[in-house]
Amino acid sequence: MSKTNYHRKFVPVIRYLEKNYDKNLNLNEVAEMAHLSPYYFHRVFKAVTGETPADFIRRLKLEKAATQLFFHKEAVTKVALDFGFSSSQALAKAFRGYFALSPSEVKNCESMEHYTQLLRDSKIGHLLRNNGHALANGTQYDDTANQTRSEIMKTEHFEEKNLAYIRVTGPYGEGYDVASERLYGWAGPMGLADGESIFIYHDNPELTPADKCRTDVCLAIPAGVTPPAGIELQTLPAGSYANLRKLVTDKSQYALYWQQLMTQVVDAELTVDNRPCFELYHSYDLKTHHADVSFCTSIKL
Repeated sequence: MSKTNYHRKFVPVIRYLEKNYDKNLNLNEVAEMAHLSPYYFHRVFKAVTGETPADFIRRLKLEKAATQLFFHKEAVTKVALDFGFSSSQALAKAFRGYFALSPSEVKNCESMEHYTQLLRDSKIGHLLRNNGHALANGTQYDDTANQTRSEIMKTEHFEEKNLAYIRVTGPYGEGYDVASERLYGWAGPMGLADGESIFIYHDNPELTPADKCRTDVCLAIPAGVTPPAGIELQTLPAGSYANLRKLVTDKSQYALYWQQLMTQVVDAELTVDNRPCFELYHSYDLKTHHADVSFCTSIKL
């Protein structure tokens, strides 16, 4: 079995970002430092650190900006521009989102005690006390966050699959119904509608604009079947996959369950490879939109 200690592997990457967070970084190049594709780099980074690379860099900028404002009393506009914000208004918006404070409130602290107490009473201070760390936005989902280990990841070998598919380009989760209706409208009369339903994701929405994200809505079909124009064919490679099977009752859970899977992959020190990751649908209720789904990511064994 190929194993990777991602916590150790990411130390030089994290140190590099800590030293260069104020520069115009190309995260695709940073991903190469970890010998991962940009897609997997972002998922693994969040599993290791609890933050996306963009959130990690943004946090460092805001923390350093707060230090500059308090200790050096520099103008808010200068600090904003020094740390890559387009204006003082942009910095103020980011401050309110992270600290629930304005830059001027931090700058105008009259003593170290005042500054320390202000941060303790801030939004981030409350999160740190209540949770031991600042929660990423995507993890604040009612009681679902407590289900992280409710279903344990499995590793399986999947055989090669022949897939008929329709490409959907746009924000993840949108436009799938139309593609599915067209795909099954062809497959049903052909007696092929019982094949495995698979959604393949090609892009990471942190890197790719929402309107450019690509999803393949797929149906497993026997070899030799030729679909009509507008429905394409591809092969899902055979290999090992880590997977986590979940009952999805709200669309906001999809991102959460993907992150739970990647967290368990990192904890198990499994080595990911660049075959597609996908969702395998065991059932889907058209009325409630509840789905029995296996979240699958390719690994090396």
